[in-house]
Amino acid sequence: MEAISLLRLLTLSTGFSVLQARSWDITVPKTVTAVEGSCVVVPCQTQPYVWVTWYQYSKLYYPKVFDRLLPSVEKQYRGRTFVPGAAAEGNCTLLIKNTRREDNNLKVYAWLDADMIAPRKFHDQIITIYVERKSPIISIQEQIVEGEVFWANCSIIHSCLSSPPSLTWTRSHLLENSTLTTINQEVHSLWMYTAILQGQATHEMHNSPMSCSAAFSELTLDSRQVTLNILYKPVTVTLTLKKESVIDGDNVIMECSANSNPPPHTYSWFNRRMGQNTVINTTDGELLFENITQKTSVSCVAYNDIGAKQSDWLDLDVQYAPTIRPESSCHLRGDFLKCVCQAEAFPNASIHWSIDGNDSLPSSLSFVSRSYKHVVSGELSGRAQGQANVTCTATNFLGKQSKQLYLYSLPNSSSFPKWLVALFAFGIALLFGCAVVLYRKYCRRRSSPGSVCNTAILLRPQSPFEVVAEDQTYNIPRRAQVDDTQSSPCRAESDPEADRLSCVYDNDVVEEVRQACALQRQINNTASKVEGETEAGEKDVHCNMEDYLVCVQDDMT
Repeated sequence: MEAISLLRLLTLSTGFSVLQARSWDITVPKTVTAVEGSCVVVPCQTQPYVWVTWYQYSKLYYPKVFDRLLPSVEKQYRGRTFVPGAAAEGNCTLLIKNTRREDNNLKVYAWLDADMIAPRKFHDQIITIYVERKSPIISIQEQIVEGEVFWANCSIIHSCLSSPPSLTWTRSHLLENSTLTTINQEVHSLWMYTAILQGQATHEMHNSPMSCSAAFSELTLDSRQVTLNILYKPVTVTLTLKKESVIDGDNVIMECSANSNPPPHTYSWFNRRMGQNTVINTTDGELLFENITQKTSVSCVAYNDIGAKQSDWLDLDVQYAPTIRPESSCHLRGDFLKCVCQAEAFPNASIHWSIDGNDSLPSSLSFVSRSYKHVVSGELSGRAQGQANVTCTATNFLGKQSKQLYLYSLPNSSSFPKWLVALFAFGIALLFGCAVVLYRKYCRRRSSPGSVCNTAILLRPQSPFEVVAEDQTYNIPRRAQVDDTQSSPCRAESDPEADRLSCVYDNDVVEEVRQACALQRQINNTASKVEGETEAGEKDVHCNMEDYLVCVQDDMT
């Protein structure tokens, strides 16, 4: 160590370095600029070497900035300094992380050892490090029209290409759907890291504050705050009445305000009274309306350089004295009186009654009222002693109106239900009678399919034999129920339909009909022989059960 110190003194006294004596070459800058919080790189290139030590320049002693033996390094540089290059390639570059403000104006030099015998010192090749603080810079468009794409940049200067700081936006929630891109560019031996925010401009973003911050390992720096300026047409237009209450005939001042950027420069006012519209164009956002009447509505349109929008119609609540509606009247049915009085007013009117000029109502009468918007309906009902003059009076603080209600006399409703019941009963009876007549007429005239009846016998005059046979018909003895139904002379062979009817109608009447049928056939044969109607006698009469029943009914009637 003493030999090394002696060699340094010899070098200083002679003014020449061993490097120069042996033609050793090294390339280093004279100054390096670093950004606080970032890292700093001190470029160094030489011939291949074995090891390198970086020293802080000092006139009294030799503090180490970097050494392979970490404990020998000054405390403020431990763990912050590195030589990342390869010694075999002659790369002796020094890297200092987390540059601090105390590192400003730091002077360093390299001490090289090429063969572990003759170290190469370059204390005359001193590099000065300057440390600067660089805050993030935010830039944005001065004016953005709603619907267009806006952009905002946040940039930070740093001195460490391998480890740029992280940029964070402080923005409104309305910008959450924006896109973010980053770029890193070299600027005068330093680097500029930029984050670009892009999105669609909306009127909700207007006047939103924005800022960004750059975060290094041990330091965070904030940018200035900017406010977004979004140009948009009126989105909401409202009317305001500069008076608490309006009485019929008053003068009022209306104010038209709009949410827009820039503010409106022109207004159109619309006044609607009793169906008549008037339009006034002006640059004033306030306008005087004279002689306000009932059913008055006002609207306005606001214009700026971007567009226009109309407000909703504002219906003025004009206060006025009561007016009794024409439909107010009374009805008297027997001794029951019912009166209805409807009064229109604002504020709502109160209803008072008087009968024959007397404000005291009888106990038999009751009074109720219902309120609607600007209309009050009063109802008076109860037993009354004959016809009376009923007067309705509507009152509010602006005035009152009285009206004698017209009295309508209605017929007594007690007879109405009886008359209605009698008419209904008569109609039911008439309908039932018609149905019975039609049913009997239909039953008499219908004939079953496939039946052939000899109606000539019924239509022609009866012979004596027929009269005798008719008399015998009503004295036919009953057939025993055990008789076989196939022995009936009315059919030549078994008929399923006839058998079915026999099962259903196998009683005394049916048996009498069957015997009458057989007797009638014998009479017809006899009559045909007497009168010479041979052809008629040879014909058989084929009747089914329904025909027999009809014939018997006709004979009985």
